[in-house]
Amino acid sequence: MSRVGTFLKQYWMFVALGFLLVYPLIWRAPYYHVLGFNTLIVATAATGWNILGGYTGYKSLGHSTFFGINAYLVAITANELGWNPLWSAPLLALGVTVVALVLGWIMARAKGSAFVIATIAMLLIFRLLALNVKSVTGGAPGLSQPLAPWSPEYSRMPFYYYMLFWLVIALLVSAYIRRSRFGLGLLAIRDDEGKANMVGVNTTLSKVLAFGVSAYFIALGGGIWSYAQTHIAPIFAFSILNDVDTVLATMLGGLGTLWGPVLGAFILIPGSDYILFNFGASQFHLAVFGVLMVVIILFLPRGILPSLRDRLAARRETSSAFTGASTMEDLSDSQPRGEVPGREAPAP
Repeated sequence: MSRVGTFLKQYWMFVALGFLLVYPLIWRAPYYHVLGFNTLIVATAATGWNILGGYTGYKSLGHSTFFGINAYLVAITANELGWNPLWSAPLLALGVTVVALVLGWIMARAKGSAFVIATIAMLLIFRLLALNVKSVTGGAPGLSQPLAPWSPEYSRMPFYYYMLFWLVIALLVSAYIRRSRFGLGLLAIRDDEGKANMVGVNTTLSKVLAFGVSAYFIALGGGIWSYAQTHIAPIFAFSILNDVDTVLATMLGGLGTLWGPVLGAFILIPGSDYILFNFGASQFHLAVFGVLMVVIILFLPRGILPSLRDRLAARRETSSAFTGASTMEDLSDSQPRGEVPGREAPAP
C-alpha cells in the first residue's frame, strides 16, 4: 500500500472533517450552503435515530414529533422572549427529551410492528395539536420568527458550521454509547430481548433512555431548522417524510453502525436534491425513494458499510488460505492426502 493510501486509512476521519470545514469556502454559492446544511441535519438526526433503531432494533417512524416540537419551541421563545435560537435550540431540546422519555416509557410496552404504528400515531397526534392550537402555533399558516443577524451574503454558512459541530457531538455520543455497558445492553436487546432481560439488562429502562437520547439530536435539528427557515408550518415540521429521510439514510449506510447514518445521509440528500432539480415538483423522487428502499432490503439488507466489511473479510480469508503457497504443488502438499482444494475427499 502506498504512503497516501496508508495515511488515508489511518486518518480518513480528519481528512473528511477537513473537507467539510472548507466545503462552504470552496463552493460559495448559496445553493451549496443550503444543500450542505440540509445534509448535516439529516446526518445528525440519523446518527441520533440509530441509537434507538440501530442499537436496540426498535424502529420509530414518528421521531419527527420531536423535530416539530422543538421547531415550534424555538420559534415561540424567539418571538415572545427574544431568545437566540443558536443557544435556545440545544437548551430546549433537553426539555423535548424529557417529553420523549415519558412517551418512550409509554410505548416501550409495544414491540415490532405495534411499536412502529404507535410512533406514527404519536406523530399524527402532535401534528393535529399543532394545527388546532392556533393561539400557540398559529394553526395551519404557522409561525414566523426574526431573521438571523448576519449579512445575507453569508447565506446558510453559519447554520452549516453550527450543524457540523453538532454532528461531531452526535457521533461522539453514539460512539461512547456503543462501547459502554449501556450500549452493550442495547445491542443485547436487539439480538434477543428475552435473553438480555434474563442476564440482568433492564430492558425497559434501556429502551426508554435510548428513545430519549435519539430524540435529543432530532429535536436539536428541528430547532435550528426552524431558525434557518424563518417560517414554519405543521405540515412541514411534523412531516413523516422527515422520518423517511432519517430511516432510509441509516439503512442505506448501515443500520447499527457508527458511520453508516452519516454515509447514507451524504448519499441520499444530495441524490434526492439532484432528482428534484432535474424533475421539478413532480413526485418522481418519492418513487425513487420507494425503489431505493426495495433495493436496500433485497441486496443490501445490512447497508453499505456492513456489506463492504463482509466482502472484505471474505476476501481476506480467501487470500490467507493461499498465503505461503508459491505453486500449486505447495498448495497441494498443504492439503491432507487424497484432497484437492475445492473438492471433497473420495469416500473410502
